[in-house]
Amino acid sequence: MTTDHPAEAPVPAGRLPAPLLRKAIAADATVLAAVHTDARAAGMPWLPRIHTLEQTRAWFEHVVLPHQHVTVAEADGQVLGFSAVDDGWLEQLYVTPAAQGQGVGQTLLRAALNEHPGGLHLHVFARNTRARALYERAGFVCVETSDGSTNEEHEPDCTYAYPPP
Repeated sequence: MTTDHPAEAPVPAGRLPAPLLRKAIAADATVLAAVHTDARAAGMPWLPRIHTLEQTRAWFEHVVLPHQHVTVAEADGQVLGFSAVDDGWLEQLYVTPAAQGQGVGQTLLRAALNEHPGGLHLHVFARNTRARALYERAGFVCVETSDGSTNEEHEPDCTYAYPPP
């Protein structure tokens, strides 16, 4: 999918300041959809792109933001990433390509774990080795694998749990 959203000011290259975390608001739908789309395209180029940016924005506006606990990471007024948790499941964790590898995902994951001391589960595509490594470093354990027949991308995935069962 091509990026068809207005360009935001670029995230500066180099080391970023520590991100500030805040609760997402309805007005974040557009920027969160862009982060989601851009991070998936950059980090998982093999993943089919089955939704347009506008469909993704509508999904954030009508599903994710009203029904999930969404935390936004930002620095210098720029959104760097976000996480979304629903009923003990980490449903989303995406970081802008320019901010990846700088601790933003780890910060969002740590905050999600702190807010859900009973633990979290998550699904991750099996080929997404970078995300799997992040979760494993945080203590998550793969408890199930799937052939992808139950996700809309039809991509094999793994279910992780923290704490391990």
